[in-house]
Amino acid sequence: MLIAIIFGLLLLAVFFSQSLSKKKSIAPSKSYPLVYKGNFANPQLPEEANNKNKGKSEAYFQKFLQKYFPKQIYTNVALRIRENFYFPDFTFINQKHNLFVDIEIDEPYDFRGKPIHTIGSDEARNAFFVKKGWIVIRFAEEQVVREPLQCCGFIAQTLSTLVKDENLSQIAKNLPKLTLFPKVWNKQEAQKMFENRYRDTYLNQFL
Repeated sequence: MLIAIIFGLLLLAVFFSQSLSKKKSIAPSKSYPLVYKGNFANPQLPEEANNKNKGKSEAYFQKFLQKYFPKQIYTNVALRIRENFYFPDFTFINQKHNLFVDIEIDEPYDFRGKPIHTIGSDEARNAFFVKKGWIVIRFAEEQVVREPLQCCGFIAQTLSTLVKDENLSQIAKNLPKLTLFPKVWNKQEAQKMFENRYRDTYLNQFL
């Protein structure tokens, strides 16, 4: 009888542990960087288009991108969506492997304090690029400012797992690994960050 009770308790423990793990897998907490990819074998080619809305963090990170990925970083191309365009912050184009990557830098709020890039707000845009055969890599602004080398290493590592490229593998090997993984914020969290002037804590320090 005692053995039966113990066995029953063990079964209940296994059941509840499985239930908890399922609940966790349904809604995991997402952290930057974020990667979105689908079938990238036949990507849609971008059009030349100018987007002058570049901030200090973009200009800062661009220097690192151009150093480690020379002649592969573009800021003047976009994908057309009906009569408008989706402008990547940076477009990585690897002609050898026909890779097109939208590299995005996400800030928690704009210069007016409006929350941006909140959970789910970029899903349609991400899906659009993926549908067109592109890869999307999103970094939090804090990452590219505090750890620009690590972000370049992450790009190289991510792409080297998709295509066999010795140069990408070597870049990933030589650069340090990311240590900063900010959680994707919701509207309330972004508003709180604005109230605390959170962006100033790294922008004023590095830029």
